[in-house]
Amino acid sequence: MGRKIPGKKHRGVKDPLKQHAKRQAELETKINAPPKDVDEQAVPKSLNRVIKLKEAVKSGKITKIKRKRKKKSALITVGDDAPKSLHPKSKPDKVVPIFKQRSGESEYQFLHRVNSDTHNFINETAFEKKYGVQVNRDPETGNIEGLSKCEMTELDKIELLRAKHKNIKKKKKKGVPEIRMTKSQKKREKLKLKKEKKEEENMKDFKDVKDQVKFGEVAHEPPQIKTRPKTADPTTKPGKKDLLLHSLLKNNEKPNKASKQAIDRTGKLRNLPIGERRQLEKDQNDVIEAYRRLKAQRSTGVV
Repeated sequence: MGRKIPGKKHRGVKDPLKQHAKRQAELETKINAPPKDVDEQAVPKSLNRVIKLKEAVKSGKITKIKRKRKKKSALITVGDDAPKSLHPKSKPDKVVPIFKQRSGESEYQFLHRVNSDTHNFINETAFEKKYGVQVNRDPETGNIEGLSKCEMTELDKIELLRAKHKNIKKKKKKGVPEIRMTKSQKKREKLKLKKEKKEEENMKDFKDVKDQVKFGEVAHEPPQIKTRPKTADPTTKPGKKDLLLHSLLKNNEKPNKASKQAIDRTGKLRNLPIGERRQLEKDQNDVIEAYRRLKAQRSTGVV
């Protein structure tokens, strides 16, 4: 919503005729009314302003402002035209162009021209080096006139022999053509090499161990270790431990004639005879009670 503009407040009753007369009197000087005298024409305000300025200049109140002219900056030149001393047997260097800013050419246009010409010069030099030719240009216009074959210098011949020798070495080293592998294949190959290296390190430990085997000796079975550690108990078997709970159950065990009979206990408990089932439940309760007593003794500190 827009701003609310407050209306004009009318205080009391106003005469409409007086209001209209007041409004007309305010607009008399602002509307394009006809001239009071037809034979006379008033001077325009703009002409009056020009006449006043002329009089002010004649009287010396207003003087002409002299504009300062910008000094023309010197034209940019890129390149060095000084002659260079070369070895008599050396190959003549390619003439590097000298770039001069033209009159009326802006700095941006000049630098853009230098950049494009430099790229062309580099590409031309690479072409000449690759095919062993020289591009002939008109010194005045710079247009290409033709190509001429360059004679090989001693340095070029040495460089060519060196390059051939390097290629021969590379071929000998390669032998089998290189197979490009994917990322996953490279990872698998790396893991395989790591595993082989680990196996080699483990095998090094067995290289020092030598077994003296006599001629014609036959081994029918692996060797038996008959020695026992000094700290081992002769009554116990290695890998088996006699628990305290077992000793308690052995003491409480009573001989039973029925236990001597062989009963198949591989099935479920409900399939066993009633007497055997009761005996198993009683043994189970005895074991639980013995375990609870043992825990109680350990908690009190009595063993």
